[in-house]
Amino acid sequence: MKIAYIYPAFINIGGADKIIISKANYMADQWGYEVFLITDSQNGLQPFFSLSEKVHLMDMGINFFQQYQYGPLKRLRVYLRLMRKYKQALTKTLAEIHPDVVISTFSRDAKFVSLYKRYAKATIAEVHTTKKNIRALPNLRLKGGVYKLLAAYIERQLNASAKEFDEVVVLNNLEEELWRPVRQVKVINNAVQYYPAEENPLSVKSVIYVGRAEYEKAPDRLVEVWRLVAQRHPDWTLRMFCTGAMLEELKDKVKEYGIEKQILFMPPTKDMEHEYMTSSMCVLTSRYEGFPVVLQEAMGCGLPCISFNCPSGPRYIIKDGEDGYLVEDGNIEAFADKVCLLMENEKLRHQLGKVAKQHMAYYSKERIMGQWQDLFERLTEESDHAK
Repeated sequence: MKIAYIYPAFINIGGADKIIISKANYMADQWGYEVFLITDSQNGLQPFFSLSEKVHLMDMGINFFQQYQYGPLKRLRVYLRLMRKYKQALTKTLAEIHPDVVISTFSRDAKFVSLYKRYAKATIAEVHTTKKNIRALPNLRLKGGVYKLLAAYIERQLNASAKEFDEVVVLNNLEEELWRPVRQVKVINNAVQYYPAEENPLSVKSVIYVGRAEYEKAPDRLVEVWRLVAQRHPDWTLRMFCTGAMLEELKDKVKEYGIEKQILFMPPTKDMEHEYMTSSMCVLTSRYEGFPVVLQEAMGCGLPCISFNCPSGPRYIIKDGEDGYLVEDGNIEAFADKVCLLMENEKLRHQLGKVAKQHMAYYSKERIMGQWQDLFERLTEESDHAK
């Protein structure tokens, strides 16, 4: 079977990149599928996450990033020109491959469902974020004026496109409810990426955070939390594995608060399993999440996790009080209290961490990927019968 994933570029150290590459590797290595990752703006860069030699990475060389050097009006003209070029290149690429299944990651390509149907037996939209925040629509609405109209237009286009795909796959049950007024969707969770055999000692006075230094991941809220934590437990450190637009702002705030020794900014690493295994808890302060890979990875490594109960993913992974804690969204003081509670009680850390690892067995790659294989086979069989 031939699978074609459509994705802008594998240049981020983020959950979506990791999950898509992990699935592509599994399909190629375990099932013997021909898998094509089709990008538009890879620009000669290698993906951060390891890609199987059996997976084909094909970049169409559009480079949408060039539009951002211009003001609004010229940027729009450049974008429309790039979209015409993009459609031509995508048509040529799909004509060469003739995939059985096309998977859109519901980015700028979502409007080309009719093109996908021309060359593939089945079309799937795979949504990696929350419907309320897809394509950063809230940010556009907040700007007001023409941006608010643009957000409404984009939302209508996405809803219209969703109706045309053979299947839309989302990450959790709340997302299923949010999409229900538009169309019926299917829930398939992310698979856990790390599940080591050894037990995590949870004895190191170190807490781990993994996430982009961007607004939606809200590392600024974590710095505010740690300002309170450091007053009570100055011997503990927070290791923040993050890069992004807010990084320098975060460093300035840490310096302003005088907690440089308590917060360590760490460079990206491909061996995150080791970093989880040398930590004693994991924290997440996002403003919104789809189905956070970080929580799964940390809990798979036996770490108790603390997260704001933001919309909407964390509540589907953490069982509050059983394997970690969900804190009222935005309540900095309550979050700090939970962090300190686990710092002060090693027995509780082990209790929650043990249950966390047990719960993550449910998200094994074998089970989750089996759901994807069943979906591929059902859709292609339905297509064959319809002919």
